[in-house]
Amino acid sequence: MSRDPSAIRGALAVPLVACLAFGTAHAEGMTHAMERMATDATPARAIANTTAELHADAKGVRMTIQTRELTPGHVTTAWWVIMTNPADCGQTPCRAEDVIGRADEVGTQIVFADGAVNAPDGTARFAAYLPAGTVASGWYDRNIPDLSRAEIHRVLNDHGPLTPEIAASMLTSYRGGCSDESLPRPFPDAAKADGIAGRNPCVLIQDAIFVPQK
Repeated sequence: MSRDPSAIRGALAVPLVACLAFGTAHAEGMTHAMERMATDATPARAIANTTAELHADAKGVRMTIQTRELTPGHVTTAWWVIMTNPADCGQTPCRAEDVIGRADEVGTQIVFADGAVNAPDGTARFAAYLPAGTVASGWYDRNIPDLSRAEIHRVLNDHGPLTPEIAASMLTSYRGGCSDESLPRPFPDAAKADGIAGRNPCVLIQDAIFVPQK
């Protein structure tokens, strides 16, 4: 997939086909939502036989992703992309111009969720839990005291073929294994310093978006 790394819109595309509002009751005090993964491209395409599931309550959010159409043997990481003030975005769901370009206004926080080496059939599964409150290792110097009104995107990043000597970095960081040239220019310095650089061209490949009910 070709992409101009200097373009904000291409850096974090927002596919409307993967948008679902919070609000399906799952248990007392908890919301539950499910959607398919979508390609992170313009135009986006929903990916059949995939699931992106979210459980949220006052204490935090839990997610699982089961997806396909990945490159076998490549490393993929999953990321929380959270906007705590989504009403300040220019539209719903929030677009990259706001998520990255107006991060302070919309309360963006981006945090590592999980990492995996894609299976030979191009599938992978991810699971993570993010508690509300202090964020120790996010891209921005911002805590998340309340997730109940946040817009949450789950984004997958392809790091290229596994490089054994830096495997841990590739599986747990944004930059791990990536060439500097492939990192989108608008991303913050914290993202570009997160992990050990490599020679692989890295690219955002899939996402799913969950929008809070009004």
